[in-house]
Amino acid sequence: MTDRERETSLVGRVRRSLDETDGVPDEVLAAARASLTWLTVDAELAMLSDDSAAFSGARSAVDAPRILNFECPTGVVVLEVTHRGEQRRLLGHTDRRARVEVRHSGGTIELETDQHGRFRVDEVRSGPVSVRCVFADAPDAPIVTSWVVV
Repeated sequence: MTDRERETSLVGRVRRSLDETDGVPDEVLAAARASLTWLTVDAELAMLSDDSAAFSGARSAVDAPRILNFECPTGVVVLEVTHRGEQRRLLGHTDRRARVEVRHSGGTIELETDQHGRFRVDEVRSGPVSVRCVFADAPDAPIVTSWVVV
């Protein structure tokens, strides 16, 4: 057996062992699959344009809320993320009134913004999150944010 064959065999055994003892959690797989759904939906992708965590320096992630800005030509979504143990509170704002879906590893939360485009979700699981907005004044032009880990 060559060195290359021994190495390949060892890597295969390690991979099988890890799959048996420390497999990928079902909710992570579900979130990964869901992250690809924007490729097939009829919504414009709002990309992350600013993340306050990128400039937090030595500050702990729980010291201050994290601000995320998402933009696309047809809309804007701003999220303020506050840590609450394993849960996150999202205070959101869109540029106009909308029906909102907050998609996260624990499922989907649907709600309406107020007349100023504001919304609040108190129990979002830590992990990947995406927001889909269907605007009251443009129901045929929804937007969806890129996925971000909170």
